[in-house]
Amino acid sequence: MWARLTKDFQLAIVTLFGVLAAVGISPFAAYRFFTGSLLIGIVDTAIVAAILGAVVYAWRTGDTRRSGLILMVVNTSGVVLATALLGYPGLFWSFPALFANYMLVDRLKAVAASAMALTAIVVIGNGLASPLQAVLFVVTASIASLFAYIFAHRAEVQRRQLEAAAAIDALTGAQNRRVLDDELQIAVQRFARDGARAAVLMLDLDHFKAVNDRHGHAVGDQVLADFAAIVRASTRRVDRFFRYGGEEFVLLLSPASSQSMRAIADKLVARVGSELRCRGEAVTVSIGAAGLRAGDDARSWMARADASLYLAKRQGRNRAEVADEHADSEAPSPVDVLPQE
Repeated sequence: MWARLTKDFQLAIVTLFGVLAAVGISPFAAYRFFTGSLLIGIVDTAIVAAILGAVVYAWRTGDTRRSGLILMVVNTSGVVLATALLGYPGLFWSFPALFANYMLVDRLKAVAASAMALTAIVVIGNGLASPLQAVLFVVTASIASLFAYIFAHRAEVQRRQLEAAAAIDALTGAQNRRVLDDELQIAVQRFARDGARAAVLMLDLDHFKAVNDRHGHAVGDQVLADFAAIVRASTRRVDRFFRYGGEEFVLLLSPASSQSMRAIADKLVARVGSELRCRGEAVTVSIGAAGLRAGDDARSWMARADASLYLAKRQGRNRAEVADEHADSEAPSPVDVLPQE
């Protein structure tokens, strides 16, 4: 559970809000029942139940967008009801509720919810003794909403920056292994559901340790960056490129057949061999490829690609090997083939 919360920021927000709301509102619901205010107690209980239901829905489905919308509606309606039933004390709930909306949904929806809630509260008028109090309430609530808007905007920008930094290898611009693991799982699930074909290519620069030993790591880093640029220039926008570790990379192709894998792998071998240089000397690449097939999970799929890579190394390097190459006889689709230069 903790791993999922740390991985899914929005699920963590939904869960935190649900826990705090339940802890904050439940004692008041119990107090209302104890003092005989049955209607208000029922409303408080219904609000807590709706909030916890939305949290459970988010955990079961992973749909934090819809659960956030549900919580926003409950929040906004609850504030209006609290003011209508309690009068002045209900106004205090508007500030945390409106602030929470900016954490649960996108900012435009939160602005709309805030405007509707404030308008409804002023129209109802319960708890606002005079027009001056109504103006003061609207102004203070609007200022609080503005601060919430600014905070939510900055938090979203910083979250995206942190996610990008955590997902991208700074040297090569390739995505990292953590993202690869997620993308492999998605590809396996898509294949099981829709039959969408995919393939992985494992790319390993030949004798790269010698490059570092002879010329230093700074030169080796430049070779890796140049290699990544060649791969990106040679593949489609829909293909995903990852740094697996050291001088080893993975290319995730979708759609892909074994013929298209062969075309792509051979072209990469040829292009790297002709363009990648280290102090005037050619640097080559070995590639192992495997198409996703029935019964594969991410581990077995990658294992077949890895076995093909080692076969390419044993066969002399500077070449590509495709797993089960002769078992798949389907013709490549035009979109599977690399663009010609």
